[in-house]
Amino acid sequence: MFDLWKLQDFAPGEGLARKVFTEQFDISDWINITAPGDVYQALIEVGRIEDPFYDRNEDKCTWMEEREWWYRISFDSEDEPLRQDERLLLVFEGLDTFVTIWLNGEVLGRHANMFSEAVFDVSRLWRAGGQNTLALCFHPPLQEIEQAPFKSWGRNTERVMMRKAQLC
Repeated sequence: MFDLWKLQDFAPGEGLARKVFTEQFDISDWINITAPGDVYQALIEVGRIEDPFYDRNEDKCTWMEEREWWYRISFDSEDEPLRQDERLLLVFEGLDTFVTIWLNGEVLGRHANMFSEAVFDVSRLWRAGGQNTLALCFHPPLQEIEQAPFKSWGRNTERVMMRKAQLC
């Protein structure tokens, strides 16, 4: 059910200002991507970037770190309405890394650790038997940690503040 998402990048803050999280926002020109998935691979497939693991192409992709990346998906739910004593949890495993999540135009919350699950109670917002829209905004990691109070070790102090998988 959650295989085909849509992907688009914006300047930091632009997606929020344009209300990308709302259900009415037009995503017809967005890129198809699967989840779990890889932004680099999706951009390679549509010819927007060259393979960053070939030659010096990595240098041509540094702009990607300065953008916010939005994922969206709309889907129909065939679920029955929840009973009063039931709760519905939305669980994400391995969100990379600084992300805000919306369901049906309402913010669920933020998450900032790729190595822990992001769990949200969506009982109030879930439309049983109707259409639901998820929107996720992945914020530029280095901008997220700029104001971090921790200044420590070595040459790459910014890495200490992120719980993010390392690229090989």
